[in-house]
Amino acid sequence: MGIGGVSFSRRLVYKICMSRAKLELAARVLFGSLLLCIPAAGQTSNSSLSDAIALEKQGKLPEAAAAWLAVTKQNPNDAAAFASLGLVLSKEKQYGEAAKAYRKAIALNPTLPGVQLNLGLAEFKQGRFEAAIPPLRAAIAADPHNLQASTLLGLSCYGAKHFEEAATYLKAAAASDPGNKELHQTLAQSCLLAKQYSCALEEFKKLQEIDPDSAAVHRFTGEALDGEGKTDEAIEEFLTAVKLAPYVPDLHFALGYLYWKTQKYDQAVAAFKTELAIVPGNAQAVAYLGDIAMKRGDGGKALTLLRQAIQLQPDTRLAYMDIAGILVDQKKYQEALAALQQAVKLDPSQPDGHFRLGHVYQLMGNGAEAEKEFAKVRELKEKNDEHVASKLSKGPSP
Repeated sequence: MGIGGVSFSRRLVYKICMSRAKLELAARVLFGSLLLCIPAAGQTSNSSLSDAIALEKQGKLPEAAAAWLAVTKQNPNDAAAFASLGLVLSKEKQYGEAAKAYRKAIALNPTLPGVQLNLGLAEFKQGRFEAAIPPLRAAIAADPHNLQASTLLGLSCYGAKHFEEAATYLKAAAASDPGNKELHQTLAQSCLLAKQYSCALEEFKKLQEIDPDSAAVHRFTGEALDGEGKTDEAIEEFLTAVKLAPYVPDLHFALGYLYWKTQKYDQAVAAFKTELAIVPGNAQAVAYLGDIAMKRGDGGKALTLLRQAIQLQPDTRLAYMDIAGILVDQKKYQEALAALQQAVKLDPSQPDGHFRLGHVYQLMGNGAEAEKEFAKVRELKEKNDEHVASKLSKGPSP
């Protein structure tokens, strides 16, 4: 957790989470074609149905879709016809319309094989990851050993930022395909963001075996090591990453953060300045330079840098917290109060802002407001203790 109250690994990895295309590639490498064959409509015997089946077999997809649509109009209670229409529309990459057809099929016959999975896939293909999750869960409930459904559910959970659940479902898929780099990277990032650091390290080591010269893999390995409290080892991984990719944005900032965290301020300053040479508008780098100046007792330089960081990025919480600290030392309590109020507004869940706000109220002689802030600190601490106790009661993650 950084001084500004933002998880370093979560803040960094969110910037480079896999795109939808990468998630699709992870799935495609594992399964090849993801479209599932489902039973063709067989409840009604007529020429339209025969035409639809024949056109689909011939690969004439627009004509087949029109034919299946005609079948559904003639037989509006034929679930298999709607399912077949959805499949043809999916093959045409009309995933939105396909999803509508699948939902109609499910409404008519919830147990029709394969339709929940196809609906989940259609939503996944549109990047509608939250919408993909319920039908994929239903597909797994119907067939708990369906690796395709569990993999798609894991990838959808990742896309929806449900990282703990994503890791749970992706572990089996990754084990079944050790050479699938994209899938292992998704699992590794899921474990990292779920704070399952041993799982993340295990996966990143596998990725290093696949691609030892990947700066991203060394970067993520460093993230996982830092999560386990092995910050010195994490620094070594980041040093390797910056050698492999010296001009990648945020990489030098991440290295500087680790130096800052271990109070190696000279190295941190050098890393932050290198980052700013690559990305001059990196507000976080400017803010941490200001923080170091403050720690070294140079309040004037610190205020200049911290205010510059806010100009670059108005939601830089660290800058407001540090500005308040400097102003308190200068006995400018009203200005410090305004800075702390802004910091609390940016993230009211962090107890440090409330505590320092209460302290400033005390210095200003406002005991009632001070007590309100200290009560909030106690409330947040109790919530955090309850959350930790709840996590421990559930035992280790699978």
